[in-house]
Amino acid sequence: MKESRTQTIANGEIAQAQHPDTIAAISTPPGIGAVAVIRISGPHSWKLGRSLVKEKAKFDRLKERENSVFTLVSSGNSGELDKVLVVKYRAPASYTGEDVVEIQCHGGLAVPFAVCEAAIAAGARTARAGEFTRRAFLNGKLDLVQAEAVDELIHARGEQGRKLAYSALKGELGREVGRLREILLELKAEIEYGIDFPEEDPLENLEIRIKERCDTAKSVICSLMKGAERNLLLNRGVLTVIAGAPNVGKSSIFNRLLGKQRSIVTEQAGTTRDAVEMETMIEGMLFRLVDTAGLKKRAGEIERIGVEYSRQYIEEADLVLFIHEAGTNFRKAEKEFLKTFAEKKVVRVVNKIDLLADPDNVPEGYIPVSAKESRGLSALRKAMLKAVLPHADSRKLKTISGPQVTSQRQKG
Repeated sequence: MKESRTQTIANGEIAQAQHPDTIAAISTPPGIGAVAVIRISGPHSWKLGRSLVKEKAKFDRLKERENSVFTLVSSGNSGELDKVLVVKYRAPASYTGEDVVEIQCHGGLAVPFAVCEAAIAAGARTARAGEFTRRAFLNGKLDLVQAEAVDELIHARGEQGRKLAYSALKGELGREVGRLREILLELKAEIEYGIDFPEEDPLENLEIRIKERCDTAKSVICSLMKGAERNLLLNRGVLTVIAGAPNVGKSSIFNRLLGKQRSIVTEQAGTTRDAVEMETMIEGMLFRLVDTAGLKKRAGEIERIGVEYSRQYIEEADLVLFIHEAGTNFRKAEKEFLKTFAEKKVVRVVNKIDLLADPDNVPEGYIPVSAKESRGLSALRKAMLKAVLPHADSRKLKTISGPQVTSQRQKG
């Protein structure tokens, strides 16, 4: 298989990889909807698709990439399943690079499942997770970056994540990596030439050419890596844990940042005993906010488990919002927390400034906020973005373009 893929790349052509079996699967998510798509791919997909429709002569006349309505029947024509739309694709002009039949049936749970079962009964094998895209990669329809981008595009949870994934799917990163490869091959050739034929070219000319190619390669790499950390955060969202002592207003700030009531807020301390996670867009970035149980030295069994969950979230967090109550002394648990997680990116917040005679009288380095009166939230949002991306501009996040590194594998 590797040899076939290498030969495909070397020749600059698309050659169909040899897969003896034909696979089938529902390509749309399960659930109630108007339409579902069942994809069949492999050497026998057309023959198999023909066996599933009542109008076989019409199927034979159906041109590639055109669609028409058919009556779908179960194995052996024993019963009609649905009125469906069928599209035929001939290799290599398909998503997988193989012969493909796509069946668009009514959505829901029962109909797509019955259609897929009929395809399997007719001789197809159930496709494994990601197998259609894997075949597309092996057949030279997608490079590895584009194959990753398919998954990233499907799972994109924000507009910027969608743009980054689509950029990779278009091949922008792949082309830039290809350009870098050419530069490095030219550099390798220059060095080998200088070693093998030192008398053919003045040494200073060779050194100049090598330096120029090194500078060009470095420039390309630096350009790609420049936005890598930002892109990773844009793709997965910034895991942000809201931490602090009981009754400092963590849940109130959580609700204000979300723009809706999600965590229970009462005057009683310790209302939150479990971690509550929700997503929201802040300054053009996706933040995954986590409201946690309050920090305390002594706690009951349920509270102790809640505090342990909080610490686990904090260990994995990209950002921590540490909330302190205005006008109160720092508790021992708060001091220990700040010392323990000193290496984390922490935005320090003083809440309940509405209770202070002088709202500006807050500890240095803390953002004054009143969740109750919605004061200071704009400054808090800007501080959150700056903490994770010190050089980011929320306006520039909306205009990201060009080849971008979007995963930890690419960055590594």
